[in-house]
Amino acid sequence: MKNILALTTVAIALTLSPAAFADEKVPERVAHYQGKQAADLDEALTLLRETNAELRELLAGKVGEYDMHDIHSLSYTLEEALADVREALAVAADDLESMHFYSEGLKRDEVIEYGNAYLDTVGRIVK
Repeated sequence: MKNILALTTVAIALTLSPAAFADEKVPERVAHYQGKQAADLDEALTLLRETNAELRELLAGKVGEYDMHDIHSLSYTLEEALADVREALAVAADDLESMHFYSEGLKRDEVIEYGNAYLDTVGRIVK
């Protein structure tokens, strides 16, 4: 009797486990708002500055229900802008690595090319 009860319990647990629902489609996260899209790094930085200012102003107040709604909608633009900056910094990191590599081999033209590319990207972010 104990064995039957134990087997029944295991069978029910397996039926209700997440693995039992593996064939079912899990709904994707719903995007409520469309964040503003930047055409290039400079535009992404402008969006980041402007949207950060809006967020700073909202957070400085009482942060009521309507503010929460506004903060939620701003987060989409901030996420998009940060993704653009992150991508640009990844390219800058590659340029810096190439400059480093070519400097070890005393490859003047390549050092200048990759060094300037690095400085151009980072100079727009760090002022």
